[in-house]
Amino acid sequence: MKQFYFFSLTFFISFCSFGQIILTESFDYTDGSLVGNGTWSNHSGTEGDLLISSGEAVVQHGSPSEDANISFTAVSGSIYYAFDFSVDDLGAPYSGSDNEYFAHFMVGTSSFTARLDIVPPASNGDFSVGIATLSSTAEAIWATDLSFETTYRATVKYDQDTNQTQLWINASSEEDTSIQGSDQDDPGNAITAFALRQSDSSENETVRVDNIIISQSFEATLTTNTPRSIADFKMFPNPSHLGHVNLLSNNTKTMEVTVYGLLGKSIFKASVTNKRLDISMLKPGVYIVEVFQNDALATKKLIIK
Repeated sequence: MKQFYFFSLTFFISFCSFGQIILTESFDYTDGSLVGNGTWSNHSGTEGDLLISSGEAVVQHGSPSEDANISFTAVSGSIYYAFDFSVDDLGAPYSGSDNEYFAHFMVGTSSFTARLDIVPPASNGDFSVGIATLSSTAEAIWATDLSFETTYRATVKYDQDTNQTQLWINASSEEDTSIQGSDQDDPGNAITAFALRQSDSSENETVRVDNIIISQSFEATLTTNTPRSIADFKMFPNPSHLGHVNLLSNNTKTMEVTVYGLLGKSIFKASVTNKRLDISMLKPGVYIVEVFQNDALATKKLIIK
């Protein structure tokens, strides 16, 4: 099992039989702010009001304003994001024309692409979804209406060479029905992050998001064999110049730790029983710390000054 878990590490590309996974996120955190967990960071709005509830990210249009992202090293070719989502019951079908996107890829903190939004239904359903390559409004709409309080899996492809995006709902194959956003000028952007966005839309809907996979293949977005996260895991100080970091969780069992460079090369391994990891041998730079404890996993970016 450990060998498989290595391939689901956040922050760097790993190579496995079903494709290339860049990162996974199951939101297995204590209820409260998303930012401060994993490597999520705020890039806009009021920090702390994009929330985790019952193991899901809760994206609320309306008063909450925080936009948060999780970054990774840019890759070439096509890149995919996929996640489970549901929309809370509004009491009536979604309506209005201000349909704010709630998920997208990012370059830096201001250039957004592959934007996914909730839109009014075409017929007798509750809502539908739209996709845009670069626009802030949907360029293509999913033809089949969807229902409130029902979980769907959205899969979005962004081709960085052709600068075009593509959307599937509940797909099991890349050949399944899909829609495409507009074909923009080539080449496209080199993606460096995935983001969740809160704004003020016509209906101020609430979207619940779970089980994110970012990958370089459609097949890799289908995997569900990811390990659970270590509950309440913390690593500090970070950045560090002290020659050590503290590793804390709500479990007292031994932590098996591997430190990697950003290209995925293992630098050293250690068993931690006293909550302190010696990093005095590391040069200044950025590293990935992988921690296994009682069959659960945590990964953190570590900065050495």
